[in-house]
Amino acid sequence: MISRRIFLSTTAAAVGTTALGGALGTPAQAAPATCQLALRNASLPGTVRAYVTGHEQATGAWLLLRADGGVYRPTSPSAPQTPLPVDCAIPLGPAGSAPTVLTLPQMYGARVYFVRDSTLQFFLNPGPALVEPAFATPADPNYGKTWSFCEFTFNSTQLFANISYVDLVTALPIGLTLEGDRTHTVAPLPDGAVDRIAADLVAQSARDGQPWDRLVIRGGDGKVLRVISPQNLMAPYFDRPDLMPFRAYWNSSIDQVWQKYRGTDLRIDLQGGRGVLAGRVSGDTLTFAGGHSFTRPTSKDVFTCNHGPFTNNPGDSDTKKALLARLAAGFNRSIMLTHPTQPNGTTTADYYRGTVTNHWSRVVHANSPIGYAFPYDDVRPDGQPDVSGAAHDGNPRRFTVTVGA
Repeated sequence: MISRRIFLSTTAAAVGTTALGGALGTPAQAAPATCQLALRNASLPGTVRAYVTGHEQATGAWLLLRADGGVYRPTSPSAPQTPLPVDCAIPLGPAGSAPTVLTLPQMYGARVYFVRDSTLQFFLNPGPALVEPAFATPADPNYGKTWSFCEFTFNSTQLFANISYVDLVTALPIGLTLEGDRTHTVAPLPDGAVDRIAADLVAQSARDGQPWDRLVIRGGDGKVLRVISPQNLMAPYFDRPDLMPFRAYWNSSIDQVWQKYRGTDLRIDLQGGRGVLAGRVSGDTLTFAGGHSFTRPTSKDVFTCNHGPFTNNPGDSDTKKALLARLAAGFNRSIMLTHPTQPNGTTTADYYRGTVTNHWSRVVHANSPIGYAFPYDDVRPDGQPDVSGAAHDGNPRRFTVTVGA
């Protein structure tokens, strides 16, 4: 195991939503210092526990909430992989019971975990750095357990949360309700969705010979524990690209896109009244008006949305980030060849129609009412519905996270 947290899905989501022209909104005043966090077992039999982890907004230090309403701030251990010395499990009531309500402080890069009929093990590395459960690492002691999480950031501007499927889907469906200046609700996966997603990916693998079936992780009883996204199957091989699954998957599509836009403009609408920029390919570089350029991506870059030309660099301009989000979305949705003006002019019916496409995202959306399936899934044409499964409010009062259909 390594100490890491994937910030991309929440960070990229926020960047992408802002790039849509202020979809996050600007609150009239600063967000409150705390709000209520309500954790509820909606329908699951057996025991359910929750864990809340993240970084304290004011200091950046790791913190975990405790069942008694307190906060635990871990200190640096003397050795790596030191078990967390404090039990931070939050027991929930039986299916359909009243929620467990805690006080949520401002924190970022945060997660709410749920685990069924077990506990989750957390570790500390010197720093301290919190080592959280790994869903794609068989050596992790949590690997064979039934667990899932949602992500949120609560800062002085807003509470932003999502039930991201950027990393995985599991048999523990999570739903969100955020009450503030208005009420935002994000529906969980319906019953049986995880099994259908797994079956569809196995079928896709049989059709095209690509390792979509390796995204399905089963327990010892053969039942689906979780289904992971392509970038998480690829990640252990980033230092061995010759062995990396999907390493050449997008190559033919990228070749066609680069060839097409050598002779015609690719026009990207920044939205929100910020204008349209035209780009052309010269050599291996796509350059837009204003000098914003992107080198030729690889399959790793497309699936992760955060490597190579799609790296989300903090120092990049808002214009560059807006272009990046729309390019990454265009590739994953396989609309780069069919729609030379993006994202306006498309609808969800145009997405994933190419032979080479992000079938993970296609299958997740086919079986889910809403939710991020790749980091920039919040990019959308003007006037089209949001499919990303995010909730945000500048004046949050109560944040309810439910587990179970």
